[in-house]
Amino acid sequence: MHNTNNSNLLLMNKEKHMVTNPSQQKGSRIWLWLFIFVFVGAVLLYYIFGTPAAPDSLEQRNDRAAIEDCWKRHANSALSPTELKYVAEACEFMENEFVLKYRQNP
Repeated sequence: MHNTNNSNLLLMNKEKHMVTNPSQQKGSRIWLWLFIFVFVGAVLLYYIFGTPAAPDSLEQRNDRAAIEDCWKRHANSALSPTELKYVAEACEFMENEFVLKYRQNP
C-alpha cells in the first residue's frame, strides 16, 4: 500500500511538471509579446508612411484655400508690423501642417 501512494505521488509530480514548466511558459510569453510588438510596429509604420490622401480630395482643397485666404488677408491688411508678423507666422504654420499632412507644397 505504501508503494501505491508513492507511484500516485510520482504521477502527480510528473503531471505538474508537464503543465507548469516555467521555461516553456516564459518562452511562450516572449513569442506572444514579440508578435504583439511587431504587429503594433507594422501598424504604426503603415500609419506614418502609408499612402497620402487622394490629390484632389475635398479636405486638401479646403486646406489649400484656407492657406491662400490667410496670405490674401495678410497682404490686404492695414495691421501693425507686429500683427502682420503674427498673421504671417500663422500662415506659415498652416503651410507646414499642409506639407506634413499631404507631403507636398500647397
